[in-house]
Amino acid sequence: LKAPEKIVSLTPAYTEILFEMGYGDRIVAVSDYCDYPESVKELPKAASSANPDIAAIKKLSPDLVITATPIVTKDRISLEAQGTKVLTIASPKTIEEFENVYKFFGLAMNGIFDGESAGEKAFAPIKKQLDSIKKTDKTFIYVTAANTPAGKDTFENAILSLFGTNIAESTSGYTYNPEMLKDNQPDLIFVSDTIGKDMLTTNENYSGLKAVKDGKITVVKNKYFERPSGRITELLTEIAKAFPAEKPETASSKTESTDSKESDKENSKETEDSKPEPVSSDVSE
Repeated sequence: LKAPEKIVSLTPAYTEILFEMGYGDRIVAVSDYCDYPESVKELPKAASSANPDIAAIKKLSPDLVITATPIVTKDRISLEAQGTKVLTIASPKTIEEFENVYKFFGLAMNGIFDGESAGEKAFAPIKKQLDSIKKTDKTFIYVTAANTPAGKDTFENAILSLFGTNIAESTSGYTYNPEMLKDNQPDLIFVSDTIGKDMLTTNENYSGLKAVKDGKITVVKNKYFERPSGRITELLTEIAKAFPAEKPETASSKTESTDSKESDKENSKETEDSKPEPVSSDVSE
């Protein structure tokens, strides 16, 4: 199989990752929402992943169209009839799925022999930073643009839960009822920059919470959650500031904290040993 030389990317996160992995020079068009890195602003536009400009894409005769949103069947068939392959990869909701995006692109560009390792290599700096995060005993919520906390099966939860425990993880997606928070108060609140702190102080579900009154609020650039790519590392630094690092104050607590670190190391080693093998994807088979 020949590596694709002309690519249309309809998903901003995937455009970023293709550039990160060194394939940016093969991109011939992007969606209207792709704006990073700076150079993509000069590229031809192909509307959006939800409603792509098929005629504009066909004119460019790309080898590959990459999207997170499935293209309607009739359009996909007409693209494929012209020799354009369509690769649909759903937006990641877990760390494993996030890494798999890199592996899929590695496979698409380098084939089955070197593809997966090319993806792993590109993801390695991100993985290193994710693996170095120490989970605290703090609880949190992340209030999304819809004014509801992000629950399990969301990328926001996958990232923030590396640092602490999500109060809203009992529900899936964005369905957690914020009225339940008064009896289940989070230590820390993260909020999307699309709504900001002010909403929390005026909204009846949040204004009475201790964390809001104590100012334990961190505003987060939501685009990093919306567009998972290497730039997530910038977000990790911001999030880490909100979670207090344990500071040993006395000699005795120092030894205690070293002991617990040692046992943490043992525990994390055990969990690492028992990690399941990643499920191989269809592409790699």
